Amino acid sequence: MIRLVGSLILFAIMAGGYLYFDFRMSAKWAGREDAEGLTFQEYVSGLTGRVAGLTGAANAAGMPSKLADMLPKPPEGWTVRAAVPDDVKPFLPKSTKGADRKAISSLEKMVETSSGTGTETVTLAYEKGDRTVLIKAVRYPNIIFTSFAAMQQRMELQMMTAEFRGTEFMTVRGLDVTEDLLPEGFRGRLFFADVGAQIHLRVLAPKRMKDAELVPFFQTLHVEAMNASVIDKVEGLGKVPVIVLASAMEQAEREAYLADREARAAAEAEREAADRAASEQAEGAQAGSGGGGGFLGGLFGGSEAEDKPAPREAGKGSSCTTGKDGVKRCTVGGD
Repeated sequence: MIRLVGSLILFAIMAGGYLYFDFRMSAKWAGREDAEGLTFQEYVSGLTGRVAGLTGAANAAGMPSKLADMLPKPPEGWTVRAAVPDDVKPFLPKSTKGADRKAISSLEKMVETSSGTGTETVTLAYEKGDRTVLIKAVRYPNIIFTSFAAMQQRMELQMMTAEFRGTEFMTVRGLDVTEDLLPEGFRGRLFFADVGAQIHLRVLAPKRMKDAELVPFFQTLHVEAMNASVIDKVEGLGKVPVIVLASAMEQAEREAYLADREARAAAEAEREAADRAASEQAEGAQAGSGGGGGFLGGLFGGSEAEDKPAPREAGKGSSCTTGKDGVKRCTVGGD
């Protein structure tokens, strides 16, 4: 009996120590090194989100939970491996003297292995002969999308767009993919998309590859699993088996496609702005209510439970939209 009581006490101490450590790390992810401003409600919301992310695959009809498993399978005749820094060299100008430094830095980031605390990063290199296609996916921590304290980081991720000149490329099962046209002299084509602003996808392909040649790389992209693994889900995303290639459309179809993307991108931007305003108002109310400092003050200082981000409404059609200079998440409908 004494041993049992002792074991329970030891377990309670270990669990308490883990929660304290996890709380401090969550505050760091949220940009609050001293844990000030991160309330118990925010922490629990983020903790439950992370637990859900770990167990999501078991509850999602066999969908993968690891980011690497959500990336495309190699098309026929292609092989795949982990990317290395030298993989980006064929996409740079033959002479980097006088080349756009911002563009060089952007491409070099494709093969960076370092990432922030709690961030999952995967970069794969697909090869066939002398051609290489790089695909990078980054999934940011749930705490950024559940904590008022991380509102700034969340807004920055939501606002990420084309670095150079964005143009609509395709829509894959409701996910809009934009091509970011690189400056003159670069030997690659850069594409990007994001899922709920939490997963960011970048694709770098040889400049000589045509649009139709790139379609197989997106056909096996597991959009539905990506959508299931983020906080701000898009209802129906990944469930509509439609791939729309902008360059393959007739003029009238393309105009309608672009207009639809722009309209829904504007609606999405308005919703995100409303979410930020509501979060800032709630955070201001918490700050006005007062609270202690340090760990206990941060842990128990919140007086109101945090609202869970509401899922976006699904659209009725299978066409998708984006902004004029960047990709936004796609709202799709399913039966």
